[in-house]
Amino acid sequence: MAATSRLMVLMSPEERAALDAKARAAGISAGELLRRGAAAYEIGSEAEAAELRALIDLFNETHPETLRRLDENEKAVARILAEISASRAAERREAQSA
Repeated sequence: MAATSRLMVLMSPEERAALDAKARAAGISAGELLRRGAAAYEIGSEAEAAELRALIDLFNETHPETLRRLDENEKAVARILAEISASRAAERREAQSA
């Protein structure tokens, strides 16, 4: 279909350069890239937005506990590695004294 209407889109020089680079990589014009992007864009439903908000709330609720458990595990791993290191050092000392 032939273009019959013009739309002015203001953007920064950096945004324009990025748009042009993407269009070149796709082998199409910047205008065609924008048309395809607009055609592919789907606005989510309110139900989808509500589900995303619920997931974000759940993440925010569980994230501090997750970080706390990770800290505990890191400390436990560090303790175990220190014990292994001490045990190997003791074994080396025993081997050298024998």
